[in-house]
Amino acid sequence: MVMTLWWVTLLLLLAAIAVWAITFWNRRAMRRSPVVVANSRFMDRIPSFTRAQRVAGVLRVALVGVTVIGVLSSSVLSGRVASERVETPSFASRDIVLCLDVSGSMYEYDTQILATFAELVDSFDGERVALSIFNSTSRTVFPLTNDYDLIEKQLREGSEAIDFDEFGYRLGQRDYSEDKVRQYVDFVDGTRGVADQASIVPDGLASCAQLFDQAEQDRSRSIIFATDNEVNGESIFTLDEAADAVTSRDISLFTFYPGAYECGPECLEELRSATESHDGKLYQSSDPQAIPTIIQQIQRSQAQEMGAEPVLVRSDHPGPMFVLTLLALMAVLALGWRSR
Repeated sequence: MVMTLWWVTLLLLLAAIAVWAITFWNRRAMRRSPVVVANSRFMDRIPSFTRAQRVAGVLRVALVGVTVIGVLSSSVLSGRVASERVETPSFASRDIVLCLDVSGSMYEYDTQILATFAELVDSFDGERVALSIFNSTSRTVFPLTNDYDLIEKQLREGSEAIDFDEFGYRLGQRDYSEDKVRQYVDFVDGTRGVADQASIVPDGLASCAQLFDQAEQDRSRSIIFATDNEVNGESIFTLDEAADAVTSRDISLFTFYPGAYECGPECLEELRSATESHDGKLYQSSDPQAIPTIIQQIQRSQAQEMGAEPVLVRSDHPGPMFVLTLLALMAVLALGWRSR
């Protein structure tokens, strides 16, 4: 909560203090000596008289108290109590394709990406999301949609399914239940259509670029592309050709590279060159826990590319101070009438 016109509140409080000070000194200046009345001491022993004095004292104190409360609440009300939030309305016209390499070395990073996006679904308003996974071939888990219940369900199920160390399982170093194995196999089904090949990265990226529809509409389009770029097989496209297919459709490319197990620096350099030469951005981290931070960086970067200007939205909240001021005014009138 903030006070947008705090200076008005300050001026009103200073004015109230000035009025009180003038009134106080005028009363002192006009105060006269008490009038002595003979044979009136006995009145202090009359119960009704002493009770009336106590009531009058309490009323004076109460009147001063509610007057102070009324002045404070009306001053705050004049200062406009409001809450502020920053909105970027243009985010409501985004299309995002999650394009994930689901070869065995990528499972930790895919798990974090899917889990992070599942948490972001509640903040979406108009965005459409699609999920495509690839290994030797590609599979569309779900196309571009703004059915957020479906998106969140598929992302959470995918995050749980892909959390599977296939290499460790094959070597006997990791043990999973039959249900877990079946869940993993069902999720990656359709991504191993070419025998003895794996992680055909260029074809996976080119396939993701085909998921965007509504070409006639003015929407932001982006691909979040996660791969270690360890290609094991023959691809139809080169990586540069796949990146050309992305930029030719006015799609922003955000690449996440976690490092490679066997491929040397050339895998990173090839991926960096293909991404940055097509005006994309590459993010590198060997820590799966860095994924949420990287996703936030991607969101900020995309906001800048879209020319999205954050808008400060203020909402006034006059209710509490208005009610308090009204109650204080009513109390002053009631106490003033009772003090007659």
